[in-house]
Amino acid sequence: MSPIHDYIIKCYSVNFEDKKIVLDVSNDIEDKQVVFHNFFCYKFYDEMPYSIILDLEERSLDDFFSENKELLQEEEKRAWPIVYDTFDELESEIRSANVSYQVLYSSYGLNGWVLANHVEIISK
Repeated sequence: MSPIHDYIIKCYSVNFEDKKIVLDVSNDIEDKQVVFHNFFCYKFYDEMPYSIILDLEERSLDDFFSENKELLQEEEKRAWPIVYDTFDELESEIRSANVSYQVLYSSYGLNGWVLANHVEIISK
């Protein structure tokens, strides 16, 4: 199980300039930060107060493409996550960006995923 299992998400911030996402999380004993460094793109769902983390899992990029192909194709017309001409071109760009697929599961509330170069969990 993740070192942030059953932690509540207090807040999160996205710094587009620094390409960093920070989740401030806590349980009854300790506060931590989950920091995604040099993110390529992300998608969060069900944002709500008192969201509870079930797990943070690194999955393969093959899983990312199979699980999100429909989303990526739908968002192509909005140039998200980048401007590209073919799905193969997008896949190549993501694979060459040296990112990992981090999936955030919840028991309640906010969940989603982040493509980032590195994730760290910091005790505060």
